[in-house]
Amino acid sequence: MLLYKIIKINAIDSSNNEIKRLYRQKLATNGLVVWVLEQKNGRGQGEKKWLSETNKNLTFSVFLDSNILSYHSQISLNLITSLTVKKVLNFYGISNLAIKWPNDILSVNKKISGILIENLYSGQKLNGSIVGVGININQLEFPSHLNATSMKILLKKELKLEKVLDCFLRFFSSNLETYKDFNFLKKNFNKNLYGIDKIIEIKIKGKVVKGRVIGLVDDKRFKIFESNGAIKLLKLTDFKIIG
Repeated sequence: MLLYKIIKINAIDSSNNEIKRLYRQKLATNGLVVWVLEQKNGRGQGEKKWLSETNKNLTFSVFLDSNILSYHSQISLNLITSLTVKKVLNFYGISNLAIKWPNDILSVNKKISGILIENLYSGQKLNGSIVGVGININQLEFPSHLNATSMKILLKKELKLEKVLDCFLRFFSSNLETYKDFNFLKKNFNKNLYGIDKIIEIKIKGKVVKGRVIGLVDDKRFKIFESNGAIKLLKLTDFKIIG
């Protein structure tokens, strides 16, 4: 069972960045959690920003030492984190959830959570990973272009941030043990993948096409059917679900 040490910070650029700073100072221990009430420069996938109202939502990061990362593939951590967030939301009574590759959790097609995982290397050696998570908890208004929602909007009640964080950490610790087998992990991920077996928009190497996602086939590739009938196996980094 993973033991956590939580550092709570009122305001900082981002929780992932803070763990990087602590890592460079040799202060990042396995299970370290940095919880930030206000992220001044929260980051999403690529160049995207994670926008979050101060003290309304959960923004935190967990450091995992390489000794615990004995998984089939580095992608395992992304899948485990996604399934953990979904399990937390289910626990609180939120349904109609799906994982939108590469890093969003949706409820009724609206974003409720985002994930950013960064790996720390010395040359080719993996020294650890940072699991960054944002969950919309009590925020009621979002910029229209974000197409976002929150737990409070869906549940019609205020939630305590520390209780949701505790729930995530308990489930995350459990899932790190549950999903040691990659095939079992892949099966559960595919069951919860957004757009599975539906015609949706997919971005392949920057080009948007319509296709049907069959699912993750291994730790490096997705399988899709394009609308023109072509079957493709796509590298994880070449593939993104648009909607």
